[in-house]
Amino acid sequence: MSIRLKPGGLSFSAHNPTEAQSFFFRDVEFDDSIPYKQSLKEIFFSNDCLIWNYKRTKILCLTQQYTLAPNECADSKKRSELLAYNFFSPDKRILANSLDDEQAELVFAINEDVYEFCLRSLTNPIFIHHITSQIIMFKKQCRGEKYAHMFAIVRQSMVDICCFSNNSLLFANTFTYEQTSDFIYYLCYVWKQVGLDQLNDRLSISGDTSVTNKALLTLHTFIRHVDSIEIPAKAYFLGGEILQAPVDLILMSVCE
Repeated sequence: MSIRLKPGGLSFSAHNPTEAQSFFFRDVEFDDSIPYKQSLKEIFFSNDCLIWNYKRTKILCLTQQYTLAPNECADSKKRSELLAYNFFSPDKRILANSLDDEQAELVFAINEDVYEFCLRSLTNPIFIHHITSQIIMFKKQCRGEKYAHMFAIVRQSMVDICCFSNNSLLFANTFTYEQTSDFIYYLCYVWKQVGLDQLNDRLSISGDTSVTNKALLTLHTFIRHVDSIEIPAKAYFLGGEILQAPVDLILMSVCE
């Protein structure tokens, strides 16, 4: 079972690893006038499948409150200090996902009440930041490449950008945007700041087609090699509904 907590709602999916085509996906939008925790409780109570005993239950946390930190900072006090430095008022519960190959971890924060509710309602849930699986999977995809590679996952109002070179992570961050031109600006700005080559390095992009389709023509004028992110082949064996899920949830479902 995977539960994706996002601003204004959630989605959930489940599948049996030993049974092909068993994946199902549901997306729920919350009423903005109702507190998030209350809406979360109502969804759990009206969908008892969420609290069944699963072999593994993963909570995907979609939040911009995260930062990369070296393993030397892997204690609760230093993690809290890092987020307080980077964000004006971070949420109270500080969590971390290990990025072993990078000798680093991804530190993030979620609402304390939401964290406690999930902990009480679910059996040993694993909390994963939405960009963690992207970093792991994209690094595998570009392993051995002789060029640097930028990956961008686009959704309404947010874009995740990850850059790799020589089998190492160069950059990972999430930006908010209002117009397609803003989204293009962030991609090109990061491209320049990281020092990628317009003629030889690659940009792979996926997500909200209403945004990406408009952006592709413009991006091709700045970057020679632009293509779509390939969904791992084994994802298609999970079931047809996998294509309804957001890319970060797909990657988490296949990235163990």
